Amino acid sequence: MTGTVYLQDRSYNPEQMAGYHFVKAEHFERMKMACAGNPPLFYQYAEQEYFHKALAHRYKGMGGWMQ
Repeated sequence: MTGTVYLQDRSYNPEQMAGYHFVKAEHFERMKMACAGNPPLFYQYAEQEYFHKALAHRYKGMGGWMQ
């Protein structure tokens, strides 16, 4: 996996963290839709999507006062 940036290697810049969590939320939204016929997986992915969206919005809100 050359070229892959792991979360551990990133600086904890709120804008970067917000972007990371928005991307993760989009991933789990796609997984949720792919599993629409399987309720346990659908709700598991929906929970992960919600979690990452909430973190993304939290980090996005932190970005303004840290500049």
